[in-house]
Amino acid sequence: MNLKSLQKLVLFHIVPSRITSPDWPGSHETLADDHVRLTRTSGGENVVDAARVLKLDDVVRPDGVIHGIERVLVPKSVIEDFNNRRSLRSISAVIPEGAPEVDPRTHRLKKAPSTPVPAGAPPALPIYDALAPGPSISPAPAPGPGGPHHHFDGEAQVKDFIQTLLLYGGYNEMADILVNLTSLATEMGKLISEGYVLTVLAPNDEAMAKLTTDQLSEPGAPEQIMYYHIIPEYQTEESMYNSVRRFGKVKYDTLRLPHRVVAEEADGSVKFGESEVSAYLVDPDVFVDGRISVQGIDGVLFPVEELKSKTKSQTNVSSRTSSNLKKTVTLRRGKLLEVSCRMLQSVGLHSHFTSCH
Repeated sequence: MNLKSLQKLVLFHIVPSRITSPDWPGSHETLADDHVRLTRTSGGENVVDAARVLKLDDVVRPDGVIHGIERVLVPKSVIEDFNNRRSLRSISAVIPEGAPEVDPRTHRLKKAPSTPVPAGAPPALPIYDALAPGPSISPAPAPGPGGPHHHFDGEAQVKDFIQTLLLYGGYNEMADILVNLTSLATEMGKLISEGYVLTVLAPNDEAMAKLTTDQLSEPGAPEQIMYYHIIPEYQTEESMYNSVRRFGKVKYDTLRLPHRVVAEEADGSVKFGESEVSAYLVDPDVFVDGRISVQGIDGVLFPVEELKSKTKSQTNVSSRTSSNLKKTVTLRRGKLLEVSCRMLQSVGLHSHFTSCH
């Protein structure tokens, strides 16, 4: 039964007039525009169409009366609608189906959805499969929307988010990287159009100014830094703070697989990062629209594994340098001693020094 027939069924039980026991028998029009017959049997029982009245005048109020009947009344219009639908289904032709399609992102056959996708539903494809290939493969844009349902205008939302960063002040470097140094703004717009949600941990200009040339000069470095600051879920300052207050440490997935960013409560705020390189949430909810959330932080985050590998390599370099210096000093000292002993031997004084024996 569809919604329209269900409405007719309910309205068929309501008469827009006050009917009490003295008003039997009679015929009245219901709110469903169908007439209902009120009759009385030879035994004195009141009947509504074909249903006996079990509780006459069960509820009596100034604005209406309720009578209890033994079963549900079905109007003729609902029966006709049901018969029409049943007959049409039996004689309807087979719906033509197109050839199977291969999803270019997963290289698998696209499955037809059993039920229509409602507006605002999260996409079935994980966000990591919808991302563009990384810079190590080739610089490519994110794939276009994967279906005919364009419920969100991702490009407009990302444009609003970039403009908000510029108008808010203190996040110009972040906006410049998203728009000019990388294609992340375009990629984020396409992800939002497909139904994904994102939370951006945006370092302020003071934090971005501390980045060295070496950290930004490597191929794909700006993209990797930004990917580590994007969480593929929608979080506000309130939701993050409540999580860290309740669970202590919370690990959030990032777009830089497999690295995760750790958050914990510190000094009444949210602190990100486990090592010495950490950042505090200083500007909450810079931009929130239900699809994109931007939280301002005072530092640039790096994965712990990356920091450990850099520290280890720096330690190895320093140890090699110190060993080379020791070796050079030892060699120089031995050479000088040999030359001095030769000079003393020429004048016959080398026997007075034990180092020359």
